[in-house]
Amino acid sequence: MMSESFPLTTVRLRFHCQAESPLHLGGWQAGSNLRGALLNVMTRATCAASSLTPSPSPQSGRGGKRLSGEELAAHTATCPVCWLVQAHEQPGQERRGYTVIPPLNGPEVLEAGQAFTFWIRLFGEAVEYLPYFALAVPEAGRSGVGYGWPRGRFSLRQVWAERLLEDDWQVLAELGHVFYPPEHPVGHGEVLGLAGRLSGQLEGQRARVKITFLTPLRLVEDQKLVKSPDFGVFFARLLERVDFLAKQFGGGYARPVEERERLWAAANRVRLVESQTRWVEVASGSARTGEKTWLSGLVGPAVYSTTLEDWDVLFPWLVWGQLTQVGKDTAKGNGVFVVET
Repeated sequence: MMSESFPLTTVRLRFHCQAESPLHLGGWQAGSNLRGALLNVMTRATCAASSLTPSPSPQSGRGGKRLSGEELAAHTATCPVCWLVQAHEQPGQERRGYTVIPPLNGPEVLEAGQAFTFWIRLFGEAVEYLPYFALAVPEAGRSGVGYGWPRGRFSLRQVWAERLLEDDWQVLAELGHVFYPPEHPVGHGEVLGLAGRLSGQLEGQRARVKITFLTPLRLVEDQKLVKSPDFGVFFARLLERVDFLAKQFGGGYARPVEERERLWAAANRVRLVESQTRWVEVASGSARTGEKTWLSGLVGPAVYSTTLEDWDVLFPWLVWGQLTQVGKDTAKGNGVFVVET
């Protein structure tokens, strides 16, 4: 069955940084601001088809010359930035091979000398482009990020790699030292191990599980925004996302219909017991298009209840959801959540 041989793998890097000048990351917009700064650096450094604008479009060549469809496809296949950023087969349907997790619960403005942490996660074959991110972070710190002018600068102090089933992280680089690649990516075996730990902590016929949405959860159902923490909708989008990522970046295949229906049935038996979630309005601007993008979504905790048997079925995919994030705009930091028993 697919649940026994799920092909997706992932690497999460933790970047420990220090503000060198006042740094306006922008609260809920911090993920979008960090992502924009990183992609600007990578585009300037590696994308031969980019224009000379600060946030260029790969559809235009240098000097603004627009590429034909064949030229764009050929370029995207070999350009790491375009491969990561642009939808190259099914526009509007493909998932990005990375996510950004911004500083959590930090101040909107960091003063010079204050430390902060953010994370970048790569999936499957996108891990090949890990060095581009590792090199882009210190350069983004020198170029500046966030609001105000001049933009706030930061320095990179350490880089760590996640060990999902251990209490420590692997150090990959420290200030002034060489960057070492992580030992191995996290796979389905580690996910099943963590899911088993969660199941072992449950008690009672109908066990309760708390899910806290740490950054805006933006869900869409029937082309409408969902503004309540409905577990069925949440889990449907989660399963859809992890399956797409496995297919696009892990060489996976369609989940068997019977398994998908079994998971949906278990999810639809989960009941919302308590919700302290709230809707936050968040928007980010694009220097390339000049347009505003809405990142609004749900944040806060919700408590759900169902049988132990159902949680056993659902936990592996909830753990994967913690790794992949869920909903719209995960590449900009949305959809980070944590499961607690």
